[in-house]
Amino acid sequence: MKKITIIFLCVTCISVTVIAQSSVRIGNLEFQVRKAGQDTLVHIIVDDPCPPCPSENETRPKPKQFTRRTTNLGFSGIGFIFPDIGKGDYYTILGGNSINIDAGGMHIRHLTNRFSLGSTLQYSYYNYKFRDATDEPEFNQLVLGGKIFTGNDVQKQVYRSHNLAASLFTRFYILPRQNILSGKLYIDLGAQADFAGGKYCMLKTQSEKKKRYREDYAFNPFNASAIVRIGWGLLPGSNTAIFARYRFTEAYNPKALPMDLPPLTIGIQFQ
Repeated sequence: MKKITIIFLCVTCISVTVIAQSSVRIGNLEFQVRKAGQDTLVHIIVDDPCPPCPSENETRPKPKQFTRRTTNLGFSGIGFIFPDIGKGDYYTILGGNSINIDAGGMHIRHLTNRFSLGSTLQYSYYNYKFRDATDEPEFNQLVLGGKIFTGNDVQKQVYRSHNLAASLFTRFYILPRQNILSGKLYIDLGAQADFAGGKYCMLKTQSEKKKRYREDYAFNPFNASAIVRIGWGLLPGSNTAIFARYRFTEAYNPKALPMDLPPLTIGIQFQ
């Protein structure tokens, strides 16, 4: 009888102890016990962390951070010079035969995922094919020495210059880049300075064949232009861009010649 009494008292003590506890946690389960009058209420809470916590031996991967890098690329391009559109401020040229060729290197410093600074150093060749510059009195007198051409003597008349050019530009990525080389879609805004080391007018006539005329007073050696490029990445490390270059300085000395060369060139560039 004494043993039964002792067992009953132990069970009673354990029950009272459990009821008296406010909460008990087992793994992700938490049991909350409280008294409400004569009733005992039990709440079960499941603790399911989201996202799941890594184990003691597991570490979560850190998010990728942008790393500033530098890219050096070679590029080449060809452009077509737009003729004067009826304003009379420029010498008349043949648009399809007046071209510009560029070849050089490009240096790009990637500052963020959407912004870069860049520079170029290049060789630029310009070929302006005139229609009737030999008939213009000031041009004929200063550049050609006042020569008189009769009939169909003049077969070809061009102005050419071989330039060393450098530019600075900012690049904005309209769409995020897939990698450090592939631009996908971007726009460049910049300025370019040209030094015309070799510049001359060339005539091809029936009487004298080909002859070059150089005039340092009439042809300015330094020029500056604004540049806009819109490009996209076709393959990793390969970009193609459409560019427009507008020269805002005068190629010809306005004190010597009354008209200038057309300033706008539009073309395609490969990087």
